[in-house]
Amino acid sequence: MGVNRLVVRRETWNRVRDYLLADGREHLCFILAEHVSLGNANLLLEKDLHLIEDNELDDGRAWEGLSLKLDVLLQVMNHANKQQCVLIEVHSHPFADGAVYFSSIDLQGQKEMVSYLSDAAPGKVYGALVVGKNSVKGQFWLPGNRNPLPLDGIRIVGPVLEDIRGDGKPAATQGGAKTNGTEGVYHRQILALGGQGQGKIEQVSVAIVGLGGMGSIVAQELAYLGVGEFLLIDDDAVEMTNLHRVVGATKKDVGKMKVKIALEHIKRINPKAQVKALCVNVRSLDALRFLKGSNLIFGCVDTDSARLILSELASSYLIPYLDCGVGITVKDGEIVEAGGRVVVWTSGRPCLLCAREVNTRIAAEELETPNEREFRRRHGYVAGSDVPEPAVISLNGTVASLAVTEFLALVAGFRDSHHYTYYDMIEQRVGPRIVTKEEKCVVCALEGCGDKSKLERYSNRNLPSDLPI
Repeated sequence: MGVNRLVVRRETWNRVRDYLLADGREHLCFILAEHVSLGNANLLLEKDLHLIEDNELDDGRAWEGLSLKLDVLLQVMNHANKQQCVLIEVHSHPFADGAVYFSSIDLQGQKEMVSYLSDAAPGKVYGALVVGKNSVKGQFWLPGNRNPLPLDGIRIVGPVLEDIRGDGKPAATQGGAKTNGTEGVYHRQILALGGQGQGKIEQVSVAIVGLGGMGSIVAQELAYLGVGEFLLIDDDAVEMTNLHRVVGATKKDVGKMKVKIALEHIKRINPKAQVKALCVNVRSLDALRFLKGSNLIFGCVDTDSARLILSELASSYLIPYLDCGVGITVKDGEIVEAGGRVVVWTSGRPCLLCAREVNTRIAAEELETPNEREFRRRHGYVAGSDVPEPAVISLNGTVASLAVTEFLALVAGFRDSHHYTYYDMIEQRVGPRIVTKEEKCVVCALEGCGDKSKLERYSNRNLPSDLPI
């Protein structure tokens, strides 16, 4: 069974709670969201928030069922229609300290609203949430369905990733680590991160794109941490020149797919981990489809085109994205520059284009067909290069560990994750870099738009005509 989830930005969720729980009375707001169908699962991606003032209710005092004034409802519906979004009604039960449930008045109001919207806005999803002090209950209706589906959870995306159950149970009952005994495998981690932190690590679903020198180390460290679910994507096989840096690979593995090596290595470390390996390019429809359902994505790729695609996907579906990169410059047989960086994108932060970490000209060339690329190469128009880059495992390991530490901050929440961290191998220096968001960035403009980004265009063999160049 798939998971039905509402994804909300941290600043929006804070506004919702501050408004709905400001006093002892019930209040109302609407979340406007994009609906994404993932086959047996559904995503509702928050796009906007509409707070309902008390004077916009029929009695002017409090929210009670369908007491919203009709003209106000029409304004909200028009706002949603203009943005081509669905409506999610959110109201509070501020008196609920423990579990929270829809009242009979709530359920009757929702039934009438669904009936009204089936005529006024046919074909649209409608959702409802009730928010208590420590719990949330949610459900939603697909077009043509009389009965609602449960909203399994609410994901809050920001510097720290937070998951809230949607079944109405208090946060305190949502559990911690599965293994917390003093002799347990993760006992030392629990001492550092706490049972709740370890529990979050074990429950998160992580996608890793690129299982070479960087990705193989990331996969190993996440397996040791206890991550419970992996999606591995890479269409490359192990070569002899990879063996000095691909963790888990030996000479007998030459010719074997890198995702297969990583899968076997993860299972040796954590036999209980669920691992799905796709021997495909990130441009493929299968890769794009499965990535949309991930909790978090690691980009361990070495092409600008892959970084561009992953940046667009992360922004469109509000998925935290950790991008890792390294480089070594050799001149006259000596290393003159060496280092790497980790960029942690989450809602509201500048993307990789803003950080100048994607060369769109090179990305365009990488996305061309072989014939197109060969034509441009013959005429001297190719900016990229197929020359092998220098690489050492210690540099990959350092940057991979910096990225995994940011993963721990993002998931376990021991601090806010950092946006941009650089590593200078020559000066042995680590520090932040400040990046500002570009005002008209086309990737940032996709934030929360879901399927409207039309990522499937990258699966075509020809170069997409609308690259952000």
